[in-house]
Amino acid sequence: MKISVLVTTHNRPDYLRKVLASYLDQTRLPDELIIADDGSGSDTRAVVDAFADEAPFRVVHAWQPHTGTPRLSHLRNLGTRSITGDYIIYTDGDCIASRHFVADHERLARPGWFVQGKRAWVKYKALNEFTGRESLLKKLWLCATGGLTKPHWLLHLSGMGLTNKTIEHIQSCNLAVFREDVIRINGWNEQFLGFWMQDSEFALRLIRSGVQRCDALFCAMVYHLEHEKPRSETDLKRNQALLESAHTSAVFEQHGLYPDAVVGNKAA
Repeated sequence: MKISVLVTTHNRPDYLRKVLASYLDQTRLPDELIIADDGSGSDTRAVVDAFADEAPFRVVHAWQPHTGTPRLSHLRNLGTRSITGDYIIYTDGDCIASRHFVADHERLARPGWFVQGKRAWVKYKALNEFTGRESLLKKLWLCATGGLTKPHWLLHLSGMGLTNKTIEHIQSCNLAVFREDVIRINGWNEQFLGFWMQDSEFALRLIRSGVQRCDALFCAMVYHLEHEKPRSETDLKRNQALLESAHTSAVFEQHGLYPDAVVGNKAA
């Protein structure tokens, strides 16, 4: 199975450098890595170019102009169109992958299922030095001193998962799905703007299309670097309405991966 990792980013080259470095130290390397970039400048381009020179796998920099409002669904569709793998791991440019991250997702992958991975937060006080390659004892010390959250997820037991029939606590910073299932629902809904609920709506349409959810346990971990997230009430209200409508609307999203596609025409 060919595994593709899709990393979103916007003008955080310091975070992105750490995130990309974590994919060079995997026990199972990805087959390709797509950086979906929402209008970052030359500093980010330099980080991507340096990583591409070092990586032993295909690297693609998929760039779109920034319009002033985050367009994460549009960005993930942009990156998805560059993917050639069978299985997609969606994550973000502020999420350092644990060393067994790709291998864990490969072990959990089953046709007809998508996987919600785990995350711990790296707090501001630990950001500068944290790389994700720290020993277990060091990570436990960071948890005890307030630099890292979720100490119970630091135990690594690959292959453990739990069925979940809801869309609660869906996090697109660590979500894996077969490419054919993404195409079947026509990807991410580009009517969503900002940071909220587009991942829940994506998962809801997957579930309504017949794909089941598996939550990783003690594996498939990312370390999410703390950051500010501006709040927009306009975005929240619009996105909440879009999520509500997804309970009854078509699972094949017209404002999606291939905007001109029609149901049953995956190659459009």
